[in-house]
Amino acid sequence: MEHEHHAHHHPHGTGTRWLDVTLAVAATIVSLVSLGLAIHSGHAMEKLVAANSYPYLEQWRNMSTEKPLPGADRSRRTVEYLFANNGVGPARIDWVQLSYKGKPMKDLNDLLETCCGASTGTVNGLNRRGNVRGALVRPGASLPMFTWDEPDKPNPVFDALHDHMADITIDYCYCSVFDECYEKRASEYQPKAVEHCEAPAVTFRPGFRNDH
Repeated sequence: MEHEHHAHHHPHGTGTRWLDVTLAVAATIVSLVSLGLAIHSGHAMEKLVAANSYPYLEQWRNMSTEKPLPGADRSRRTVEYLFANNGVGPARIDWVQLSYKGKPMKDLNDLLETCCGASTGTVNGLNRRGNVRGALVRPGASLPMFTWDEPDKPNPVFDALHDHMADITIDYCYCSVFDECYEKRASEYQPKAVEHCEAPAVTFRPGFRNDH
């Protein structure tokens, strides 16, 4: 019985050992460089996507309006706390902590009772959000937490709250749509990147206890 003989083909070298080794090393280097460029390009693309979705959430307060107060030769005062997104991507609010003289407040009842000895019956006209956790603020948009324009008739609770606005500080944490999170402390100028938003023991809800 005859057996077929199959010839095995091997890549042909140049015939010069040192040149073959040099070419092999060069090919390996080219492959490694290409891999490095691909990885760098991937990282660059990730950074570009992150930069194009970066939220920059600021907390603002307003103490006066341009609206005239009837019977007075001045503009109407206001107590307003809001968030404004000056970034290029949406910001999702995770938590807010409002403190009065360093003590965290749970809600508007807590704040008004502590700062002004007030009950909810003396705050007619105070507009509130009710809750901000999970709220999404679009780029260029703002989100009021609570607003109270000065009433036409004198109101000692409004006066007290307005006078104590300097004693109110707000810390908060928010994330981008890609879950890149940032924490902003009232004592710090810029927000800092964090792995996730870890809520403090007491967070603030901009509403009253009997709100539904």
